[in-house]
Amino acid sequence: MAHPINQLIELLSKMPGIGPRQARRIAQFLLRAPVAYRKKVIEGIERIAERVSQCALCYRFDEVDAGAHCSLCASAERDESLLAVVEKDVDVESIEQAGIYKGRYFVLGGLIPLARQRKGASSPRVDLLKSRMNKDKKIQEVVLAFAITPEGDYTAREIIHTLRETFPHTAVSMLGRGLSLGAEIEYADQETLRNAFTGRH
Repeated sequence: MAHPINQLIELLSKMPGIGPRQARRIAQFLLRAPVAYRKKVIEGIERIAERVSQCALCYRFDEVDAGAHCSLCASAERDESLLAVVEKDVDVESIEQAGIYKGRYFVLGGLIPLARQRKGASSPRVDLLKSRMNKDKKIQEVVLAFAITPEGDYTAREIIHTLRETFPHTAVSMLGRGLSLGAEIEYADQETLRNAFTGRH
C-alpha cells in the first residue's frame, strides 16, 4: 500500500499546472499547517461536492437553483439576446470581474483540437450549443470568446461555419484583437478584455 504522503502527492500532481515538485511542496505545506487549517480545506472540498453542480444551461459549475440553473442563468437582469461562448468556467469569472458584458454564457468545455491533435481528444459541447440555441429564440448574437491561439482560432472558425449554416439569422462575432497573440482569457487584464469585447467583429 502506498505511503499516505506519496498518495497525496500523486493526487495533487494531477491538478492543472501542478507537477510532482509543486505537489510535494503543497503536501509538505499541509503537513506543517495547523490542524484547523487542514480541516477547513477538507470541509471546503466536501462543500463543493455537496453544494456545487453543473448548470443545465451554461454548463459552468456553481450553486444551482431548483431548476438546475446557476446564478447568472437564473438572473432576470442579464441580456438574453447575447450569448458568449467561452472555453472554461474561469473565463466566465474573468469576464464578470471586468464588468464589461451583461449577456448569457455557454461554457464549451475545451477547444476543438487541430486535426493533428485530435486522437483521443474529448469533444467540446458544440452539439449542446446548437441545442441551446434551438431552444432559446431570444439569442441574436453569439460572441466567441476564446484564447488567441491557433487552437482558439480554429475552434472559432469551426463554430462560425456550423452556426452560420444552422442559424443564418443569428450574428456571430469574435473578440477584437485587444488580446495579444497567445493570450488566455483568464489571464487578461480588465482593460484588455474591455477593448476585446468593445472591438468584437
